[in-house]
Amino acid sequence: MIKNIGKSILFMFILFLLIAGISCLLLPWRAVKKYGILYTANYPILSEEENTIDAVVVGDSLVYSGINPMVVWDKYGYTMYDCALAGQIPIISYETIQESINSQHPKVIFLESDVLFRNPKNIPIDTIKLWLTNRYIPIINYHDNWKKYLFNFLNNDKKFTKFDFYKGYHLIKKIKPAPKSRYNYMEYSKEYLPIVDENIEYFNKIVKLCEKNEVKLVLISIPNLKLWNYKKHNSISDLANKYNLEFIDFNLDNLLKINWQIDVKDGGGHLNFRGAYKVSDYLGNYLKDSGLVKDHRKDKKYQSWNESYKIYTS
Repeated sequence: MIKNIGKSILFMFILFLLIAGISCLLLPWRAVKKYGILYTANYPILSEEENTIDAVVVGDSLVYSGINPMVVWDKYGYTMYDCALAGQIPIISYETIQESINSQHPKVIFLESDVLFRNPKNIPIDTIKLWLTNRYIPIINYHDNWKKYLFNFLNNDKKFTKFDFYKGYHLIKKIKPAPKSRYNYMEYSKEYLPIVDENIEYFNKIVKLCEKNEVKLVLISIPNLKLWNYKKHNSISDLANKYNLEFIDFNLDNLLKINWQIDVKDGGGHLNFRGAYKVSDYLGNYLKDSGLVKDHRKDKKYQSWNESYKIYTS
């Protein structure tokens, strides 16, 4: 019995080594972090040329469904990237901002503030799966790379990589109206929704990291009548005042004139492409007024963004 258990353990160990070895072979030949392989859903920004991103938006699914960098590029010529992961918690937000600053040193970072109310101990299973598959068993995500190896070997080219033409955005055309009974979700209140100490700790780290690197940190709240309320607004508003930060709450007074019948995909929890256009246009205009960025549309260095836009609109 013990002998059989030993054989099973040895077999599993050898199998793990084989999978790990094959995984290493199937990774792109260029620097892994540079090409967005680490935490793929979170860090595709690393596949961009260094120091070419003007603004980074960090947060959860509200970000990748509610902010479209291609709209900002088309209307303003600024480079924006969504670094978002469903169920993101502040520690991941901090790591994401750290990676973004190291590779891009953006002028502005927009942080979706709803992540600060998430339980730091409740990590979604999808996040765990992404972490495991990208860091330890990337063969799951890159099992087709043998084709690229053969193609690149024949063409003496080692430049293949994972590249996101939508810049972190998830295009959603689905429409599911929000119930009119929920329209008063921002009813005024003097109360606050507490933010747990661990999240405050990582928020403090985010603030210090941005200050150290001279990056403007802006708190935002994307329209969301399912999860947002005035209690959350009060807590984030106080936090912004404490750290002398700007806070743009798109939920307050329906700042963007969101049409809850056609601008949402799931009854008001997430925006679709119509709602995302409104948020993106506002942030693009915000960047314009900030004077921190410039229009890159005619700059040859940013030609890949024009190409991405063509793919986006095709």
